[in-house]
Amino acid sequence: MGKKAKIVIVSLILISSLVVGSVSAFYKGEIDGQWGVIDSVQYIDVIGQVGYNPPSGEWGSDDLSTGYATIRRLPNICIGDSVYNDPFTLVQWEGFPDRTFDGLGSHTATCSGPELFISEYVHATGALGFSDYRAIEIFNPTNYPVPLAGYKIQMTEDGSSSVTVSIDLDPAGVVPLRGTWVIANRDRSGTNEDQIDSALDFTGNDAVGLVKGGSDGTNLTGADCDNWATGPAGGPYPDVAPTTLWGSYTPQSDWSDGNPPYTDWNQVRYGRPEGESSCPTTIDKFQKQSGFGFDGASTDGLYYGKNQPFVMGVFCHYNKPIYAPETTQGKFGGVPLDITVSGIRCDDPGQSIPVGGDTKNFTYYFRLDETPNSAPCTYPSSTNCADAVFVSQAPSNQSFTCDYGTSTVTYVINVLGFMQRNSNGSCPVWNASQAMRDFISNEGTTNCGCMYGMISDEIITAVELLYFNAQPGDGVITLQWATVTERDNYGFNLYRATSEDGERTRLNEALIPSLVAPGSLFGAEYEFVDSTAEAGVQYYYWLEDVDIHMLSTFHGPVGAILE
Repeated sequence: MGKKAKIVIVSLILISSLVVGSVSAFYKGEIDGQWGVIDSVQYIDVIGQVGYNPPSGEWGSDDLSTGYATIRRLPNICIGDSVYNDPFTLVQWEGFPDRTFDGLGSHTATCSGPELFISEYVHATGALGFSDYRAIEIFNPTNYPVPLAGYKIQMTEDGSSSVTVSIDLDPAGVVPLRGTWVIANRDRSGTNEDQIDSALDFTGNDAVGLVKGGSDGTNLTGADCDNWATGPAGGPYPDVAPTTLWGSYTPQSDWSDGNPPYTDWNQVRYGRPEGESSCPTTIDKFQKQSGFGFDGASTDGLYYGKNQPFVMGVFCHYNKPIYAPETTQGKFGGVPLDITVSGIRCDDPGQSIPVGGDTKNFTYYFRLDETPNSAPCTYPSSTNCADAVFVSQAPSNQSFTCDYGTSTVTYVINVLGFMQRNSNGSCPVWNASQAMRDFISNEGTTNCGCMYGMISDEIITAVELLYFNAQPGDGVITLQWATVTERDNYGFNLYRATSEDGERTRLNEALIPSLVAPGSLFGAEYEFVDSTAEAGVQYYYWLEDVDIHMLSTFHGPVGAILE
């Protein structure tokens, strides 16, 4: 049967007012931005709970445990547990007796997912003169090969919150689509290990995580033929020859082109231009690559206070025809924009400087959704199918604090969204009704828009669900949900099964997009009509919210029967 999806926004939900008391903050200076690389650890999946030591010495019991046993992910699970310090249960796993090895190196999944995850865990006792055996199997649920460069196995032992063992997965390794990668502490006859590392020596109470990134500077932004450049200096039209082509990531302090950084278009691009067989090394070929540009704003003679929208700068997407391999590393996934805001003051009689100084750094992550250039198009398009760019909020620990004597207030700078520039290249006054939550970019052109922010004393949290329910009706079951906030939310998926532990089937063919702008004080109400439900069948539904880093959280289940 075909699917009928009715998705509507019923209303916006105001969660709170940010105007509290009489204290405030403002800035009067410059905003400077540079494109960077992602080098912080991101948990993809974890077995166990970081920072907790189970009293029994293991999670679970008997064959379904992290003790001497083998555990294997259920076929209907296709995304890992990215919350490393939440209580760990084994509801997503099936257990097998100690020294079960026959499943290593192959895994069956009935669904697809956005990221690698741990599909099997082997903690085996030694016998017949052999040492104990430890193995972790990693599965690729995506529809493209995933290079292992930047991925690690990290262990925290005996309830510690600190990493005690970190193992780089083979940077030359690639996990094929729907394939596996097995890392073990030794070579065992009859088992096909892809990587051997004796440091993989966990016990039942150790948390074992699959992560990517790290303080060593692993560049997870490293798309095919990535290039960095600065310039030209200022001006409304950035798609001309840059002042300097760096060829690789170069920190802002190293720029030596003679221009103050905030007057430069700072650029990062990638891909091999059409007709080129190698990565560009000259400025003329760099201009044929796809990528991002940003020119920070200067506020000479102006100041912007709390809850007052202001221009952070102009963002551009150079949407050029290029070749990039169909892998997570081949295309831009996400690129951080490191923004420096100077001239910050506390709004008191002496206009005091915030704790730690009047210059603060904030990092906003930009994610590119590069779509196929054929119908049906995911986003509104006037030519070939448009692409979209999503921007996150800064991490909650990036803030500044004003000390008002009797009280202290911590402030953040939230991204509000984008607006089209005026015909002369200037930025209009912020108008929420005309603003874009996402930056939609037509194919084959350079698309620019003004990016707005706002000083706030309210840190926008992750997706907070107000309600999620399923209502049977006239031949259909209507799913309704509402959010209080949606920080960095990309969209939603809905899943259905005929039992709480049954195989889940996704109902929506395309991701249901979020309807609120990043940093918004509003949530939204949504509705989806399931017309494929059959009468008399008990159904269970789950709601998945997916953020711009493609990490997801499940809500539910809720049940309904169509009479």
